[in-house]
Amino acid sequence: MEANEHSTYLGLPNIIGRNKSAILGYLKDNVNMRIRSWDGIFISRAGKEILVKQVAQALPVYAMNVFLLPQEITTSIEKCLMKYWWSSGQTNNSKVIWMNWDRLSKHKSTGGMGFRNFRDFNIVMLGKQLWRLATNTQSLVSRLYKARYFDKTDVIHAGLGHNPSFI
Repeated sequence: MEANEHSTYLGLPNIIGRNKSAILGYLKDNVNMRIRSWDGIFISRAGKEILVKQVAQALPVYAMNVFLLPQEITTSIEKCLMKYWWSSGQTNNSKVIWMNWDRLSKHKSTGGMGFRNFRDFNIVMLGKQLWRLATNTQSLVSRLYKARYFDKTDVIHAGLGHNPSFI
């Protein structure tokens, strides 16, 4: 069976084209749909904090483990979460944003709420994959990537190459 351009494997798209924002935009849509399902329900600030941290911020984690998400997607997810955080519950029209996301994403001990900065977290997740490639040199994935992308050096000193994969 041949995969078409809209097929997925383990929830991730099989085919990645040039417009990564369009292909990975489903992550933004998933977070928006989940947050919209919470609209109109009166939830305390502590409840909102748990929903944002444990549910909404966990939705794109698997994709962030594989892809470097475009800045446009991470920014729009953060904006959606910020609007939900500052909404008053029943009336979703009037929102006053008292702090920006950069300040909310700081640790609680430094005056923030401890929310996740998606761009930084995405880079950390990809760094974790880099660490696996560097330390598990005999794994099948490491040997495959070494043969394809950095056969004359190690993964840390590898360049971008002439035809890199988005993954």
